[in-house]
Amino acid sequence: MKCRMCGYEFDENNVPNRGCSGCGKHGCQSVHCPNCGFGNSPELDEEFDFIIKLKDKIKNRKKATH
Repeated sequence: MKCRMCGYEFDENNVPNRGCSGCGKHGCQSVHCPNCGFGNSPELDEEFDFIIKLKDKIKNRKKATH
């Protein structure tokens, strides 16, 4: 997983206290970055990947027409 705040790459399966056990929400699926502490949501990664791919596709299409 790559932290959306600082860009640090880490294995979300090897993070202690995975799932926000230290905060008051309890039960959310956030994975806190070991570098900066930002709570990253694994579910959003798929959505961000889709948006990035779509953006690249549009950018490439614009380059091809110009």
